Amino acid sequence: MNRLTVEEFKASKKLPLTVVLDDVRSLYNVGSVFRTCDAFRVERVCLCGITACPPNAEIHKTALGGEDPVDWQRSEEHTSELQAH
Repeated sequence: MNRLTVEEFKASKKLPLTVVLDDVRSLYNVGSVFRTCDAFRVERVCLCGITACPPNAEIHKTALGGEDPVDWQRSEEHTSELQAH
């Protein structure tokens, strides 16, 4: 795979997009989103509600390391509450 290192990814130009995961129950789906965001060089992922966050073995299994370079943040608020701010 011609994959960027974590340092190269952090230094590269990102797609100015924030992906919001709100109440995603499946840890494998969360990992899949991280893997996709890594592939498309998405700027960050926001995890809301009951969505699990790294480090987590199930997320890592599906993300294939994509959770390491992608910036993410955790918010206890749901997306409807975030939009009001």
